[in-house]
Formats: sequence, C-alpha cells, structure tokens
Amino acid sequence: MKQTLKKSIWLTGIVFVSCILMAIIEVAIEPAYWVKSALKVVLFFVLPLIFMKWRREPVFSDSFSLNLKNVLKLLGLGAVIYGIVMAAFFLTRGWFDYSALVASLSADQNVSAGGFLPVALYISFGNSLLEEFLFRFVAFIKLSEHVSKKTAYLFSACMFAIYHVAMIGASFPLPLLALALVGLAVGGLIFNYVDDKSKNMYPSWIIHMFADFAIMTIWYIHI
Repeated sequence: MKQTLKKSIWLTGIVFVSCILMAIIEVAIEPAYWVKSALKVVLFFVLPLIFMKWRREPVFSDSFSLNLKNVLKLLGLGAVIYGIVMAAFFLTRGWFDYSALVASLSADQNVSAGGFLPVALYISFGNSLLEEFLFRFVAFIKLSEHVSKKTAYLFSACMFAIYHVAMIGASFPLPLLALALVGLAVGGLIFNYVDDKSKNMYPSWIIHMFADFAIMTIWYIHI
C-alpha cells in the first residue's frame, strides 16, 4: 500500500511539474517555436520516461501494442472525428469570428503562412503524441494502476483541460474560455474512456491527431 501511494504521488507530481514548467515556457518566456517544441519533448516525454524507469514502472508494454485491424478501425474513427469538427466549423462560422482566433493563434505561435506546413505537421503528429503520452499514458493508464479508476479519469481530464486553457487564456473571451474548459475536460474524459476500453493509448492519439488535422485545416483557411 505504501509503495502504491508513493508511486501515485510521484506520477501526479511529475504531471504537475511538467505542465507548470511548460506553461511558464509558453506564456512567460515565449522562446522560438522550435526551442519551445524541443523543451516540450523533454518535459512531456523524456522527464516522465526517466521517472518511470527510475521507479521501475513498465513502459513499453501492452499500452503500445497494435495490429493492422486496429489501425484501420482507428483511421476510420479519425476520419469521422475530422468530419465532425469540420462540419461544426462550417455550421458555426457565421456565429463565431474564427479569423480573429486564428490570427491570435498565429501570433502566439509566431507562425506565418510560409512557415505553416512544418508547424501544422508537428502539431498534428508530434505535439498530439507528446500530450497523449503525458495526459493519457502517464496521468491515466499508469496512474490508474495505483489509484481508483475514477480518480485517474478526473485527474487526467482536469490536467488536460487546465493546461490547454492556460495556453489559450489570452486569446479567448471569458465565456468562450469557460466553454473551452468544459469542452476540454469532457474531451479528456472521452479520450480516457477509449483508451480504457482498448487498454492502450493509440485511440486517443488518433482522435487527437485528426481533431488537430481539422484545426490546422481551419487555421489554413484563415491564415
């Protein structure tokens, strides 16, 4: 019991530290985009990996197993997610000023039209993987081995939402910010659920990736 408690404290602590340091880097320090991305690799992947190796937590096990049948299912799911996000965009574009939000996003990321493609590819493939590793694999799958499943669900989803709201806080008006917080938390719970059902982190990564594809499409339309 004592060992389990220690591991749960360490796991939640490493997630807190990684998120706080990354928020400071993104909001306060604001380094060049690729410097920021490299630091995120260290904080969201390397640091948790070192910790888990130190605490003798198994890492690359069943949570990373995959077969061709599952790949096809996940790609189909991703296509559906992309379609839903794009449909929501086209249905609501008359109500929300997406161009202003995209302009703010471009300024925050220091991205121009000429530098859009590499950034979009990194966000869709790399950034989504880093976040799913920290928020789903570490903060949910691994944490649920040491605490109740309900606690892991809530911790992972809340950290996922709070981290992202901290990143976009200056860009969104308060009502939209509150809506984003709730939406991200619900999204985090859904991500946890699909990973819990499959016992690996690929379903949430595919959903996250294709949602980012859609966001990058919307960004490209307005950039």
